[in-house]
Amino acid sequence: MGDLSSVQAAALAESGDFLDALETTEMTRSYKILVLLAMLNADRFPGEISIQDLSGAVRRVAERSATLKTDLSVDLSDEAALRRLLETNPIQAWVGGKGTGQVPYFRYENGNLSTIMRSSEPNRQALQQLTRELAEWRLAEYLRRADSSADAEGRFECKVSHSDGRPILFLPDRAANSTIPEGWVNVKIDGERYEANFVKIAVNVIRSSGSDTNQLPELMRGWFGADAGLPGTDHRVVFETHKGELVLTPVSRRDGALQLWRRYSREEIPKLFGLTYSAAVWQQGFVLQGGQMVLLVTLDKGQHAEKFKYRDQFLAPDRFQWQSQNRTTQASKHGQTIRGHQQLGVPVHLFVRSKTRGANGTAAPFLYAGQVEFVSWQGERPITVQWRLTTPVPTELMQALNVPQP
Repeated sequence: MGDLSSVQAAALAESGDFLDALETTEMTRSYKILVLLAMLNADRFPGEISIQDLSGAVRRVAERSATLKTDLSVDLSDEAALRRLLETNPIQAWVGGKGTGQVPYFRYENGNLSTIMRSSEPNRQALQQLTRELAEWRLAEYLRRADSSADAEGRFECKVSHSDGRPILFLPDRAANSTIPEGWVNVKIDGERYEANFVKIAVNVIRSSGSDTNQLPELMRGWFGADAGLPGTDHRVVFETHKGELVLTPVSRRDGALQLWRRYSREEIPKLFGLTYSAAVWQQGFVLQGGQMVLLVTLDKGQHAEKFKYRDQFLAPDRFQWQSQNRTTQASKHGQTIRGHQQLGVPVHLFVRSKTRGANGTAAPFLYAGQVEFVSWQGERPITVQWRLTTPVPTELMQALNVPQP
């Protein structure tokens, strides 16, 4: 798990027994870990979650993986069947202490699953981080075991590592897998086509056709965050042949959870908040729905009509200037929500991208820049707002996002 901060060390001292049990608990199925990840994704761990919310959160995690959907053995659209499965297997196991030395860390009463242990602030967030790392590692290990028994021809898995801090993909043993190509090969990633350079032991460059820019680091950090491939991480990707095309996908990405500096298509973003995509709503740059405020910002507006060339830009690694829609006033409902979002309990999420289109002409995905907080505003129709990023832009992304150096 790498070096621990002082807060993480305190969380470990407070909840070390549970973390030790999580690291060694038996896994004949993915169910227990899916429940844990679902609670984390809903920010209900430690805490309490209803069976209805838990079922929905588990479904969202499982729907990202064909292996997990098969592993659950029920139709995910059948709410009653999924609830019965969760109650009779993982919930019963967690509550009964199965696989955790007969020590129960959860209770289930009146349709609500809750943790018995409690975590003091500020240790709660640190405990969540440590628990997520272990849970994702256990799930990735389980998926590798499941996949290894059913590997199709043309499928091989790579570990994301690094060279001088830049992510690269280490290949498995070529002697044991004759399907690994050599040299430059076309590969499809998130619906876009790239060229990947397969050298003896690694894939060290991925680029758009006709480009000399290595986009491998950006792709991996988009999937796994700014620490992609660094020591202490266990990020993995899979190459598979589908309909004659080699496709690259992540294995251990944080499914169903908002992850800083990960790339999301516009269509994926509503699902992260339990919402349904509608072009009429989500093709805009400002969405207020489901108790969340979402800002979808394209920095380079060269292709936009003049009236939509809002002055959106980073002012510093932790400051972002954003302009509202032209019709918005400070006294309007949207204006008051923008200014008072913290008092109203409305989190504001910032998604940014450099350009509207990628190098291949398809819609470019957005990078999740985390939650932002209101600092100041001025003007009307549009309002110019300054937001503070709760997590500053990492150094390696500053140039791509045109962030002024501190």
